Formats: sequence, structure tokens, C-alpha cells
Amino acid sequence: MLEVGLSTGVAGAVLGAALLHASWNALIRGAGNKAHFTLLLSAASSLLSVGGVLFFGLPKAAAWPFLLASVALHTIYIIWMIRAYEGGGLVLSYTIMRGVPPLIVALASGPLLGEPLRADDWLGIVLICCGVIGIGFASGNSLRALLGQPATRAALMNAGAIAAYTVVDGYGARLSGAPLSYAFSLFVLEPLFILGLSYRRQGRAMLVYFRGNWRLGVVGAVCSMAAYATVLWAMTQAPIAMVAALRETSVVFAVLLGCLWFKEGKLGPALAAALVVVVGIFLLRL
Repeated sequence: MLEVGLSTGVAGAVLGAALLHASWNALIRGAGNKAHFTLLLSAASSLLSVGGVLFFGLPKAAAWPFLLASVALHTIYIIWMIRAYEGGGLVLSYTIMRGVPPLIVALASGPLLGEPLRADDWLGIVLICCGVIGIGFASGNSLRALLGQPATRAALMNAGAIAAYTVVDGYGARLSGAPLSYAFSLFVLEPLFILGLSYRRQGRAMLVYFRGNWRLGVVGAVCSMAAYATVLWAMTQAPIAMVAALRETSVVFAVLLGCLWFKEGKLGPALAAALVVVVGIFLLRL
């Protein structure tokens, strides 16, 4: 039975997923070849998930249109994520990619769904914008430089893909009858197209990289799979909007990792700005 709110167990699981999500993004940020490592992580997730599909089975037929739509959206997500991290830092790119999707949904809800924004919605929008700009300043960027960076534009484009697949997967997991079967099926299918395309273009160089870095790729894949499977499970136990909002606390974890590990900007101002983003997300989601 779907809960009206978030139980302590569900909330704790989603917070753990948020930390795992920020962690595997940090591994991509720290990789020497970000494109190859992202593809390695996706390939490892796909291989590991075959066992999950064999154990849990396939999702119900009603979920397959959502599953295939999600595969297409995740392919776009992978492409834009590579571009965002190739030219940008973890703190700024991650914050944009996780903080802007609820803003997009809120702004689109009026003209597309006939749901006009309330006062607290507008306050949430203002807080997210101010928080993202504040993180840019904390990372040593002016507003003009921030908006002019290709990495910033890539992160903004990716925010649209994230907003779309979050909604698609939330409903797909519910229709599947078993969120884990949906999650493992998604992990198996997600990277197949982009891996085939990349192999055709890069061939042996990509395989050499995979052989030399597969252990770290498996670590990242486990973090990624555990994080998203947990979120999909939580969306079957509690309202999607609440789960999605709590998940975005990963922004705080990303700021901590970026400032302490990669020395991206000043921790205090960046953390304060990240908290502003999270408050804005909660106002929009809830």
C-alpha cells in the first residue's frame, strides 16, 4: 500500500541512495578519460544486471513502453553528462543537473498541465536559481563566465533529460509489478546503443581502457545501480514527488566531495548555496 508520507526507513534509504549517486558522479569527475569511464560504468552495470533480470524476471508488459522511453532518455543523459564533466567541475555541473529538473517541471506545469504556480513554487524557483548562481560564484566563476561555459550548457540540457526520465521511471516502476525487475531491465538495455556507437568510432582504444580500469568501473556501477534501484523502490512506497525531492539532497554530498576531494571552490559558501538549492527543491516538489 502506498504511504501518504515518507517513513523513516524509506527516507533513510533515499538519503543513502543520494550519497551513492554523488559518489559515482565523483568517480566520473576524477577519471582521466571521462567518456571512456562513463561508458565502462554503463557497460559494467549492464553486465551485472543480467543476473538481476534472470533472478527477478522481466517487468509486466504495461511497463515496457515506459522502459523503452527511459532507455532513450538515459542515452541522451549519458551523452550530456560526459560533456558536462569534461569541461566542468563536480560541484557546479552536478548542482545544475540535479537542481534544475524540478524547476523545469514547475515552469512547465502551468502551460502543459493547467497547474498554475503558487507563491511557494515561485519562492522555490528563486531559491534554486540563487543557489546555483551562488555555487558558481563559490567555484570562482562570474555570472557571465558561468553562463558562457559549454559545460554549463551541457548540464542545463541534461537537466531536461533527468526531469523526463524521473517521471517516466516513477510510473514505469509502479506498472512493472516489481521495481527491481524494472530497474535491472533498464540497466541491461540502457547502454547498448551508445556502447555500440562508441565501439564503432573508437574500437580498440575503448576496449584497452576497459581492461585497464574495470575494477573501478565495477565499483561505480554498483554505486549507480544501488542508488537508482533504491529510488525506484522508494517511489513504489511513497509519493514520487517526495522521493524525488529527498533524493536531490545528493547536491549537498556532491558539494562536500567536490570541495574536499577536488578542491573546487570554497566549502562554506558552496555548502550554504547547496542548502539553498535543496530548500528550493523541497518547496517545488512538496
